Amino acid sequence: MEKRRTRIAGLHVDNSKPVTGEEITISGYLQWYDKKAKRWEPLRGWLKLYIDGREIGRVASKPDGSFEFKYSSNLTGRRKVEVRFVGDPRHESCKKELVIEVITSEQRRRIEKIAKIAFVVFTVLIVLVFVISLVLSKL
Repeated sequence: MEKRRTRIAGLHVDNSKPVTGEEITISGYLQWYDKKAKRWEPLRGWLKLYIDGREIGRVASKPDGSFEFKYSSNLTGRRKVEVRFVGDPRHESCKKELVIEVITSEQRRRIEKIAKIAFVVFTVLIVLVFVISLVLSKL
């Protein structure tokens, strides 16, 4: 019997730049492809979470195929996050990766400060364009 094709869809994290010690949620959907119906269907199965090649945890997907892992790190730097489904007698294995960057609280403060400055500059530019267009329309 031919094994069914599988995939991990919608893999994402709720925060791709967490501060050290901050818990994040890694979630997605496990699915199999129904050739007859020509669509992806939810799949229940066991998934493994790997961070930088080390197995961190296991979880079973829900009836709708959704799954989530909780993770936190006390070490700063980039981390390769990988979710794997090892397959079963009826379904192929699959995996999906993404990268997160664990930062310090000082780095977070700098990022927030830059974002605030960018917002203010953008707002000033919008007001300036509006005022200039108003002045030009009166000429």
